[in-house]
Amino acid sequence: ETSTISSYAVMDVLLETLCNKDNYPNLERIVVAGHSAGGQFVHRWGLSSDSWCFGDAESDVNIGTEDLPAIRVVAANPRSYTYLDQRRFFPKDVSSERFSLKDEGSRDGMLSPFDELDFRLPTNAELEDCQEYNKYCWGLEENPDLHAPYITNNCKKLMMNDDAGSGGGGGDTSDLFCRYASRDIIYLSGERDVIQLGNQICNEDGYQGPSRRERSERFYTSLQIRGKEILDTCAKVAIGEVGNEGFMEEITQAKGDFCAKHMEEEEMQVHNRIVIKNVGHDHALIFQSKEGKDSMLFGPSY
Repeated sequence: ETSTISSYAVMDVLLETLCNKDNYPNLERIVVAGHSAGGQFVHRWGLSSDSWCFGDAESDVNIGTEDLPAIRVVAANPRSYTYLDQRRFFPKDVSSERFSLKDEGSRDGMLSPFDELDFRLPTNAELEDCQEYNKYCWGLEENPDLHAPYITNNCKKLMMNDDAGSGGGGGDTSDLFCRYASRDIIYLSGERDVIQLGNQICNEDGYQGPSRRERSERFYTSLQIRGKEILDTCAKVAIGEVGNEGFMEEITQAKGDFCAKHMEEEEMQVHNRIVIKNVGHDHALIFQSKEGKDSMLFGPSY
């Protein structure tokens, strides 16, 4: 039976109990971490939660962001990610015999050459192979086989012109991206977590890459691409260069905050990603590494 209680909503309650100064007046930092399936959980919760504890959502709770504990999400070696638009990394040359998505599963231990990939929409043939590739939990489109009202409701609040259901299809996910980008997220990836996960088509997480390590790299790279696109939008609006429909209609508060934070940076960076040397798909070695400890204990950034 379909549960009416979301595990993400339970996480919100736990978080807000900790954030309540009446309960823990001296609490300064909270780390929510998970490995593998737990990494998927904390990643998707960090993306979709609208808890007031993050300090970036509308709330009836009257508390200043300076009074909130710092919250960090650490996602280690997740199998898959929830992309924020319909694009994925596909071969630049769709007719190439040298590099085929269907052959990726045979490239055990290797990483795909990024110079042979484009972050783009699938071709008709690629879409035919996996029409579900952008449905939740691989994307933000509504999935009739995976009822997720918490995701639908929380994400849809930030969607603009969403003509394709619960998001990621016809809707503008820019505000959702900007909120997610503003949060303190670290992705930990084992250098040796490169065992192939299948044929890379629909039954193997929908065009995300041949291994957990590469999936981490691809998703992280997609965030940098999206962030740069939003900065370019802000720059064009600032100089009055608008498109046919007013160029994204307006710079919303979320986009404006994102651009104000990153516009003057020499090199924009959304979140942090750390590859842990000589570690595979092992939660103990990931979290006991120097980088893992630093991530968990708010040590130096990487």
